[in-house]
This record gives sequence, C-alpha cells and structure tokens, in this order.
Amino acid sequence: MTSRNNICAPPCCVPATSPRRWARGGILRRLIGLIHYFLPGVRIRVRLDGGFAHPEVLDLLDAESNLEYVVAMAKNAVLKRKAKRAMRRARRLSRQSGQTEHVYDEARYAARTWPHQRRVIIKAEIVRAPGKEPKDNPRFVITNLTQSSQWIYEQVYCQRGEIENRIKGALQKYTDKEVA
Repeated sequence: MTSRNNICAPPCCVPATSPRRWARGGILRRLIGLIHYFLPGVRIRVRLDGGFAHPEVLDLLDAESNLEYVVAMAKNAVLKRKAKRAMRRARRLSRQSGQTEHVYDEARYAARTWPHQRRVIIKAEIVRAPGKEPKDNPRFVITNLTQSSQWIYEQVYCQRGEIENRIKGALQKYTDKEVA
C-alpha cells in the first residue's frame, strides 16, 4: 500500500494581476527548485488561477520534469467556439432536468503568444437558480494531465478552492488570535 502526501504551499504574495509579471514565474521557479532540492524525485502538482496563465509561466511548467499542472484560463472568443458543442449538450440536459447541468469536453488550443498547443479542459455549465433565467457558465482549464476531463476538473482543479478555503480559515484564526 502506498501513501500519498500532499504539500500545500500557501498562496504567494504576488497578486495574479500584478503588472510585474516576471515575479509570478520567478517565485514559482524558486518554489519548484526548493521542492526538488529538499524532496528529490517527488512529483509536483501545480494549480493556478487564471491570472497566472501567461506564456512565461506555462513555458516554465512545461519545461519542468515530474510536474503536473492545472491552470484556469479566461474565456475568449476562440475558446467559446470550441465549447459550443458541449454548451448545447449542457443546455439540452438542463432543459430536460430543470436543474443546473454540466458537460465536460476538451480541445487543443494555442493563444497567439504560445509556442504550441496545449490541452484545455472545457466545463460547459448551465446554471439554474429559482426565479432566474438559465445562465451559460463555460469554464476552461489548461493542463498537461492525461486523465479524463471530468476527473481533472472535479478531482484536481476544484480541490484548489478547497485548499484555498482551508488556508484562508487558518489565516483568519491566526489573525483573530493576534487581534485578541
């Protein structure tokens, strides 16, 4: 039986929207280097918000051996076109069930600033709320993982939010103690 250890590095102090884009890749590069140094041979999994979906960060992630990544990607016209078929399926399912529905798909995509295509997971979601019209909610995640689209989105990408909530909760407890 093997055990799986997860190490969660807290969010860095550089906002994804920082105009100093180089800092994002620099901090990530140093963190990956430290992990490799102190834990040689370990497989690293990186989850990043869409603000980190910049060519220099993605190139860094692609260049690292023994590293898996999932990075949110902002919507754009090309990705929306690639999601059309899945969105139609999600709308049909949502009309039939009367509930929020989602369908997973994938595509190959390269932004103009990328040197090559990457795998993009598509979550085509129709959100239904009482008293409101159904709302399209397509989501996109760039990855080098090979598992199914649904598994990557639900079991890997969505775990990012759970980890962030735990970190925020821990920081809030620490802050509350400091204030008291």
